[in-house]
Amino acid sequence: MRISTYYVIVGLAVMSALSGCKETTPEVEAEGVRPAKIFQVGSPDEAQVRRFPAQVQSAERASLAFRVSGELLKLPAQSGQAVKEGDVLAALDPADYQVQVDDRKARYELAHAQYERVKNLFKMAQISQSQLDQAKADLDISKAALKTAQSDLSYTELKAPFDGTVANVFADNHQSINAGTTIAVLQVQDQLEVNLQVPESIMVQISQNSKTSNYKPETEFDALPNKRFKATYKEHTSQADSATGSYTVTLTLPRPENLNVLPGMSASVYVDLNKIFSQRIDMMVVPANSVFQQANQAQGSNQASVWLVKDDQTLTAVPVEVGKLTANGIEIKVGLNPGDKILDSGVHQAVEGMKIRPWLKERGL
Repeated sequence: MRISTYYVIVGLAVMSALSGCKETTPEVEAEGVRPAKIFQVGSPDEAQVRRFPAQVQSAERASLAFRVSGELLKLPAQSGQAVKEGDVLAALDPADYQVQVDDRKARYELAHAQYERVKNLFKMAQISQSQLDQAKADLDISKAALKTAQSDLSYTELKAPFDGTVANVFADNHQSINAGTTIAVLQVQDQLEVNLQVPESIMVQISQNSKTSNYKPETEFDALPNKRFKATYKEHTSQADSATGSYTVTLTLPRPENLNVLPGMSASVYVDLNKIFSQRIDMMVVPANSVFQQANQAQGSNQASVWLVKDDQTLTAVPVEVGKLTANGIEIKVGLNPGDKILDSGVHQAVEGMKIRPWLKERGL
């Protein structure tokens, strides 16, 4: 009996010690509280800023070709090379054209001397007016021929018409070149253009005065996100694309410093429609998947609704009046206020009074 009593006492002591050393476990999250994505309703002004995909191109671009034919003798131009106005990009063998200049020059000098003799004879009344006129015509013809030959000789050099960058070179040295064949493409360095496609539903609402206003849309390059640059309206096509039904709008902007933006790169253009529309839009926009249809017992029909997140993080269904579906979401005419928080996803699994907590992305995801 003494041994049994001893073991009982020891066992109770061990259990008591273990109970005292037990670590405190974190409080378990209340059952039924679900993580959820929440969207905060912005002001109507914020809602009317639309994003349009765009593509970069050079503000000025020239396809350069020789005006005369010949063998390519020099080709200093290289793709990506920066050049100044007047720099020689390519040159043909000028030998044949120099011969033409020498020949036309000799003919001109002969015609000029002949005209001077005839003119003196005419003053002495030894020849007729028609003979003087013929000598003058021969002089003019030879002068024009010399000028043409000199121009052809100058055309054997292909020069940069403006400061820029050589985008492409399409010829090889010592190649026979025909007049009009593109040798290189030159584009300006300090200016860029971005082209975006705008649907007719937006084009029809643009005010004519917006073309001359001071409003400048913002451009963001995919290679440099979260940094935007002001752009200026340049032009737009007057006929819609037959495949897409959209119009091409062109904006210009200075080339960003320390950023090698090249033609063909992708960009995004952000436009505040209230700045360019003839009539102001005063509606909020929410994600389209946040709106659901709820049965309306009184009217015997469905009512567009959203789940409003109350201060205690519970949900309540709020009826709304919706407008048009846009690229940014669906317009809300009535039912919400700026600053309201609504459920952004999973609306069909939610129920009245459900408690949620904001869902946050884990770091790195």
